[in-house]
Formats: sequence, C-alpha cells, structure tokens
Amino acid sequence: MNNTSLFMLVACCLAIWPAVVSAAPRPRPASECRNPPQRLEWRQMSEPEQNSYIDAVLCLTMTESISGIARAINRFDDHQAVHSLQTPNIHWVGHFILWHRYLVATYEKALREECGYKGGQPYWDWSLDARPDDPTSMASFPVDVLGPGKYSFGGNGDPVVPTPVQNPLNLTGGTGGGCVRDGAFTPDRFVVNYGPDPGCLKRDFVPWIFNSFADPKLVQELLDQPDYTSFARTIEKVPTFDTPNIHGSGHFGVGGVLGTMGNAENSPGDPLFYLHHGNLDRILWTWQQQDLETRLNQVGGPVLPMDYGGQNVTLDFTVGLGELAGDATLKQLLDTQSGVLCYTY
Repeated sequence: MNNTSLFMLVACCLAIWPAVVSAAPRPRPASECRNPPQRLEWRQMSEPEQNSYIDAVLCLTMTESISGIARAINRFDDHQAVHSLQTPNIHWVGHFILWHRYLVATYEKALREECGYKGGQPYWDWSLDARPDDPTSMASFPVDVLGPGKYSFGGNGDPVVPTPVQNPLNLTGGTGGGCVRDGAFTPDRFVVNYGPDPGCLKRDFVPWIFNSFADPKLVQELLDQPDYTSFARTIEKVPTFDTPNIHGSGHFGVGGVLGTMGNAENSPGDPLFYLHHGNLDRILWTWQQQDLETRLNQVGGPVLPMDYGGQNVTLDFTVGLGELAGDATLKQLLDTQSGVLCYTY
C-alpha cells in the first residue's frame, strides 16, 4: 500500500510494540539559549521573510544527508526518514507532542545553521481558515499559504481517483491526489526521495475533514485541558475519522488518501508538515503559558501506543533523533528555551 493512513498506525503499533528508548540513553546537555528566534504565523511574515524561508527549505534539498539512513539523499530527507523509522513509537503516546517539538526544532536549526535562514520556523494557524459551518467549502485552503506563487507552498494535486487498495478506510471527499503543479515545490524544483513512492509532492485536499478538524472550538477544547496527560490524549484523540482532532486537520485535510501529508510515516516529505506541526507546538506553548511553573514540570500518557492502562512517560523519559540530534529528556523538551531548544512564539 503506497499511502498508509495515520489511522492505520494503531494496528501496526499494537502488533509491533518496539522499544522506545535505548538501553543506555545519553541525555543531551543543556546550553545557553541566547536571542531565541521568534516563530510567526506565515501571514505575519513579510514577503522577503517568506522568500528567505522557502529558499532555505530548498537549500536543505541540495545539502548532503548526514542521517546515515538508506535512501535519505539530502538534509530535507533526513528529517522525513527519522520520522518514518520512529513512526511506530511516536503516535498515541505521551511523548507524541514533545517528540514532534524536537523534530521541528531540529529542522529549524538546520535551516538556520546550514542554509542561512535568519528567522524562526513559521507556523500555519489553520483554525483561522476553517469553515465548520460550511464543510464542503474549498475557500478554507488559503491562497496566501497554499497559493501558486514561486514562494508559496502550492495548492492541490492533480485529480486522481484512488483504488480500493489505496483507500482501505474508504475516505471520501478527496479533490486531488496527484502531483502539485504550482508554488515552490513543483516536480522541477522538489522531489520526495524517501518513502515507498518517491517522486513528486502530492496533495489531496479533503474539505470536510479540514473544515471540521481545524475548527477553533477544538483548539479551545485542547487549551481547556487541566493537565498534560489529558492534553496529550486530546490532541490525537482516537484513530477514526468519526472523531475530529486537530492533529488530523493538516494531515488529512491537505493529504487526504493519496497526498504526502496523509502518509503515516512519510508526511514530513511535504514542507507544509513543519508549518502544521509548528502550529500544534504553538498551541502546546500557549497551553503551558497558562500555568508555566506547573507545566514546565509535568508530563504523562502512555509509553506504548494507546496503552492507557500501562506505563506512563516521566520527566526523565528520553527520546532521540539519531544522527540529527542527541538524546533529550521530556523535561528538557518542555521548555522551548532550555538550551536543548531555543525559540519562542
């Protein structure tokens, strides 16, 4: 199957139950965080800032891989490959949001240190665009983010009808599925090298998913959670399209059945992944600000996917990104200016 839904992950994860951390983790030492870059919503950035970001992303695609992972050709591929290999360990677990925080921060660091980007990792606040009262509206896919310009992320893919094998969950409402033909990441400028189906960047907009899963009410529901454990569970909820959750908004609203963003393991093959997860991280950061003293010192949720009656993660639980970044504890990843991380919103 070329495109495996994130919602198919649970069956895989429950069958595999691989170890999450190494037997002898080496937590990354903290360093000083000076002048942390500020992350902005894409539409808050000036045109030169947007252009600089896109140029830096394309620069990563022309910089040699360091991950040592087979089929990862360049530095952009490295981040996708690490996500792909760790997919069975990093969804429907207590460290889901913090693992992805670490990945996005590592990507941001590569943009800045290896490609000369001066700003912070932007985010896309899709709740500004959702139209929950008009679920079939295509107007929720904003042209200033997903537009056709040379320095935009491009729009939908060519129309393609998925086969039953490609669409085992019978997800309906897809409007694309093929190669993206406009924006900065067209086939002549950008190639998805890693994964089971290398080639062009694909998108498959599904309006009803985007408009219901990106509903501002769901963001508020998350911000109202009383503790980290409930926050971690609410951000992903359960693996079904019948229960909207904000994590699925960008993945399946944009990626659908056949799009790169809808692929469980390989969604970071779409550069928009980092704006989507940047927004999820911003929501976590905003939630933390409501009680910073407590929420810089609190984690919870299962070590193993969906194992809510089993072992929980702790502050000294360790995650890593292979050759891309050293091991880090969840305690270190709770603080965006810990020294292991260094950015703000």
